[in-house]
Amino acid sequence: MFVSLGLGSVIASAIEAVPWLAVPSRYKGGVFAGVGVMLAFNYWFVIARGRRLDCKPDEACHPGHPAARVNRVTFWVSVGIYGVAVVATYAALWWASAQS
Repeated sequence: MFVSLGLGSVIASAIEAVPWLAVPSRYKGGVFAGVGVMLAFNYWFVIARGRRLDCKPDEACHPGHPAARVNRVTFWVSVGIYGVAVVATYAALWWASAQS
């Protein structure tokens, strides 16, 4: 309970100091859809396309190259953060509507 009170006060202080931060919350569906489209493009760019390229092992486009591995890890971390954000946002909306 105290953690949620602390987080609520941090969010309230941030929105009071910088009120334009609240504007994207009105368009959360569009923001999540846009980010989902970008992640889908990134999937194609980082994972699917990387399998089809004919690259030598020492080139950065090769799936075994360290840069390609970093890109894949970064992509999956981004997908995880996106998933947590979507679930937290819409679960919070559902929970708030169920409480009223």
